[in-house]
Amino acid sequence: MNNDKSKAMRRLSNALNANDMDSAKKIIETDVKRHLPKYEYYFYLGLVEADYNEKLKYYDKAIKLNPDYTDAYINRGLVKNELQDFDGSIADYNKAIELDSKCSLAYNNRGYTKYKKGDYEGALKDYNKAILLNPKLNIALDNKAKLLSEVCMADDEDFTAKYYLSLGIQEINKGNLLEGIKNIDESLRHNDKSDTAYFYKAVAYHSLNNTDLAYENYTKTIELNKKMVDAYYNRGQLILKDNPKQALDDFVSAVALDPKFIDAYYAIAAVQKNLGHYEDAIKNLDKILELEPMAVNAKALKKLILTKYLK
Repeated sequence: MNNDKSKAMRRLSNALNANDMDSAKKIIETDVKRHLPKYEYYFYLGLVEADYNEKLKYYDKAIKLNPDYTDAYINRGLVKNELQDFDGSIADYNKAIELDSKCSLAYNNRGYTKYKKGDYEGALKDYNKAILLNPKLNIALDNKAKLLSEVCMADDEDFTAKYYLSLGIQEINKGNLLEGIKNIDESLRHNDKSDTAYFYKAVAYHSLNNTDLAYENYTKTIELNKKMVDAYYNRGQLILKDNPKQALDDFVSAVALDPKFIDAYYAIAAVQKNLGHYEDAIKNLDKILELEPMAVNAKALKKLILTKYLK
């Protein structure tokens, strides 16, 4: 983004945050227009337009120019909802979800439109999906609370476990490991048979260098799901220094489940090289090079073994 465009977008953002739509419109029609694709220009005009029918026209133009413009479908869905065109609104949210299956806002908004149509089961399902995709999406949490307070209906019976698992994974991915573990423990309190929960708990303890608890949770993951490739690989990495032979078994299990797992083949070759099994190591390095001919690390290790150990 060039400097002039950056300045224009900052000015627009400031005007929108101040809810000064007149100033925002002037910025769009002057500075922003010169720097953005035409479909985005129409999108922003739709954003600041007060009249719903006019807003609809701008979003129609944006979508005609870019049929894959997710934000335009979401905003057009909002406008159609206000115009009581509920079916049209849902169709736009469906398209947004088709374009981005992880768009929590599209699920929330579709849920709200279903709520207004009286489809309470559908609304709850969409709110739950939005919350699982983004456990801190307050608008979906509030909409769901409102729905359940107004309508006598039961929540998805395993939603609580899924919610805390999703929240825990989100925290772990952000590096908030202890908070993530806390949420996953709450998830496991509701469903202690979740291989995914134990796996992420293991990942968190692995990152915290708590070898014993990481090993315990990787092992529990594998007990629940003997096809969890990453659990074998991660457990192998965890114990590689202290128990290379058991680590080798885990890496072999990983490639047995995923014959294209290059990192696992390399780990196998490295262990075999350290154990003096040079011919076997070469075979696994050759497997990597079949899958990825430009694999630099595999080429380097193969050259080392051939020149130093198999002369």
